[in-house]
Amino acid sequence: MSSRSRSRSAPSAGFIGDIRRLILELSKRTSASHKRFVIFLILVGVALRASLLLRPITYDEAFAYVEFATQPLGKLLSDYRDPANQLLHTLLTKFSTGLFGVGRVQLRLPAFIAGVLVMPLFYIFVRAMFNRYIALMALALVAASGPLVEYSALARGFSMGWLCFVTALVLGRHMIKENNAVSAVAIGVVCALGMWAVPTMAYAALLIYWWMLFSLTAQYKNTVQKRIMTWLLSLVVFVVVTGLLYMPVILEHGFDQLLHHRTVAEQGWYYFKLHHQDRAFDLWAYLVDSSSVWIAVPGLIGMLYPAFISSKFRFLALAALLGAMPLVFVQTIIGPPQVWLYTLFIFHLSTAIAVFYLLKFLQEKLFTKLGKRTRTAAAALVLLRFSLRLVCPWHGNGAVACPKHGRVAYAVRNLKTGDKLFVQHPWDWPVKFSAIELGLSFDMLTGTPAPNAKVLVACSPTDEQSVRSVLLHNAQDPAMEDRMKMVLEPGKLKIFAAP
Repeated sequence: MSSRSRSRSAPSAGFIGDIRRLILELSKRTSASHKRFVIFLILVGVALRASLLLRPITYDEAFAYVEFATQPLGKLLSDYRDPANQLLHTLLTKFSTGLFGVGRVQLRLPAFIAGVLVMPLFYIFVRAMFNRYIALMALALVAASGPLVEYSALARGFSMGWLCFVTALVLGRHMIKENNAVSAVAIGVVCALGMWAVPTMAYAALLIYWWMLFSLTAQYKNTVQKRIMTWLLSLVVFVVVTGLLYMPVILEHGFDQLLHHRTVAEQGWYYFKLHHQDRAFDLWAYLVDSSSVWIAVPGLIGMLYPAFISSKFRFLALAALLGAMPLVFVQTIIGPPQVWLYTLFIFHLSTAIAVFYLLKFLQEKLFTKLGKRTRTAAAALVLLRFSLRLVCPWHGNGAVACPKHGRVAYAVRNLKTGDKLFVQHPWDWPVKFSAIELGLSFDMLTGTPAPNAKVLVACSPTDEQSVRSVLLHNAQDPAMEDRMKMVLEPGKLKIFAAP
């Protein structure tokens, strides 16, 4: 474990100086083999995330990009007609696709980078809080965690929220130790950016502030009032910066749009009492389905022992509880599973702590010649292996068939000015994105076809669609169905053409 006496013996050199000293200390106290193992685990995590970047585009990704990221910058930052516009993420996808061109990889690049950066930052936090062995096993779990891998390769803002969350943990430890105002301001700004990326970052931000408050009041007596003032400074910065970032939305839609979005149906306390267990089960089912049961179950059970032996982890676990439950009760809403994935960092940490002490017990009782480095490396590889049962992407995300292998590519080759391609929900937004990706004019997807123009209809019988229903959905004459002939059948989305 990290030594408090060691940290107290070295006076603060200021925020930048402390960061440099931390890097030097970590480098000096880390063997070459340990460094190589850390790099290996991070590279495994990068490879897993990168392997999903070319997966089919999903409805939410396509909708958020086409509806919001294609707008002018000022409109993008104020348009909150739908919560799918996760403002910071949408802004970064606009820059990414503007710089590198429109495509699935370019669209997912900001989320991917955030999902990669969170791994070394989490390792640094766990190592600073506990030790290198727990940090190594926690890194192995995070690198191959199915849900974390999946949402690091989806163009959504959740991985940016995780990055801000873990960054705030690292900064929070520095603020707790040094009472540093720069760290306090940085935490407020980082948490506000997380809220700008995904508003449900509120749960993680509350976790951060509860955890810092618990740590300050428990570790310091003589200077606690002074440190609480620094804590309050950070909280004020968080609230003010969050308000400034969302000011265009507030001016456009009103403050209530942020708290009770009109697209989210009012549920009330009665509905909450009836269905909160179902929502909790949905989260559990998602975690088990997307990772190994050998990781999910010990991770849950392992929360108890670390909370019993470690006050540091106990503060984190209690802060996670207080950061979520009161707000859930006030809102009477339990969000979908992806909202709660930030808690996986706490669960994976608890698993790593429990495994560390289990291995220590086994060494003392049974395998007395087994070295700490050897047992930790072996355990990290085992945890990595069991976590790798991931990923049936995209779990619950409504993926569509890859358009470059048939569907929209066919339309690009066969449509000319005045021709039309008509589709129906839930294929409308993925096809629109693919049309942009493949260079098809957006005008070819809407409006009335020109005289003697070619009309293509894409429909999915598995979604109870027909040529007639697609034509009616697009306000076209259903009698056109009689002239339609199937020209592309394989796959879920069938293509009909006339004349």
